[in-house]
Amino acid sequence: MQAGSASSADARPRRRRFPFIALLVWALLAFAIPPFVQTLDVVDVMGFPLGFFMLAQGLLLAFVIIAVLSAWRRDRLSGGEE
Repeated sequence: MQAGSASSADARPRRRRFPFIALLVWALLAFAIPPFVQTLDVVDVMGFPLGFFMLAQGLLLAFVIIAVLSAWRRDRLSGGEE
């Protein structure tokens, strides 16, 4: 039983680390990219400035990817296969 308790104790910090990493990536994307939008607005993409296009499309895609990875990780850790 000692081996089982040691492995579950080792897995516990890893479970808690991923949400913080996902939140950190989300915060970096949400707060670090928008100040650079003005410099990207010189280029047009489909009639929209590149900065606006990247914020509207790229950040939304990045947030969806973070949410999907987080849900997949949580499902894998909880043994979601039934």
